Amino acid sequence: MKAKFALILYVLFIFANACGVGSIRYLVRPGDRLFNIIRDYNLRISTVLDLNCIANPRQLEPGEFINLPTGDGFFYEVQYGDSIDFIAKLFFALAEEIMAANDLKCTSVIYPGQRLFIPLESINVCGSINPGTQFTWPVYGKISSEFGWRKDPFTGVSTFHSGIDIAVQKDAPVFASKDGMVMEAQESGGYGLNIIIQHYDGSKTRYSHLNHISVYVGQRVLRGELIGRVGETGRATGPHLHFEIIDSNDQCRNPRSYLTGINYMYVRREADSLGVGGR
Repeated sequence: MKAKFALILYVLFIFANACGVGSIRYLVRPGDRLFNIIRDYNLRISTVLDLNCIANPRQLEPGEFINLPTGDGFFYEVQYGDSIDFIAKLFFALAEEIMAANDLKCTSVIYPGQRLFIPLESINVCGSINPGTQFTWPVYGKISSEFGWRKDPFTGVSTFHSGIDIAVQKDAPVFASKDGMVMEAQESGGYGLNIIIQHYDGSKTRYSHLNHISVYVGQRVLRGELIGRVGETGRATGPHLHFEIIDSNDQCRNPRSYLTGINYMYVRREADSLGVGGR
């Protein structure tokens, strides 16, 4: 019976690949462990967590279904006004690689609601590393609030803003700014869904107001690895990422001092972009 069930899953997996990269539903059986499943399907943990709401990746409930991508990578749902160039910037990827993965041409039209696949190997090839600090931008967007004193958007009272806010649309990908270990990945008051990564030099980074968390506590992550999606959970007036850098003495520092200039968020190291439009 188990062999027959495994054969059915295998056929579904092959069929999905033949029709382009998608996802399959996997029925969790007694004794299943997520880490064994991703090993059997040759997937990364974050690509599976990004597709599912799994409270505890160390403990799956038999009888529940989880979604598995048929290729190692992430999905993005096209939003109004998006272009391939802009989506490439969101993933710090090359537009032509996204087009190839989705069988698109320069004349192809993308539409809101369309689901595109972003291959894992394409992600963050255009990320910009500050050579002095080894930090990269965690998300592509516009700075909507700087570090330091400001008027609180809810009360109008002058308060200290301990990070920077990067405005971008909901469900845009969020990446680890530096290698480290996840020490918090949960809802945290006004921060909403919140991730804190401890880095090996003693510093920490915070990523807040997320819509989805794609990592778990204790996970080791590399700089440029997808850890979640932008949202507006917690105390937020719109979709954005609140990003903090906390030094080894637990003092918040201005992230702008640790990152490259905003004009170097996305750096294409090859020929000029395709010119197929973009925000």
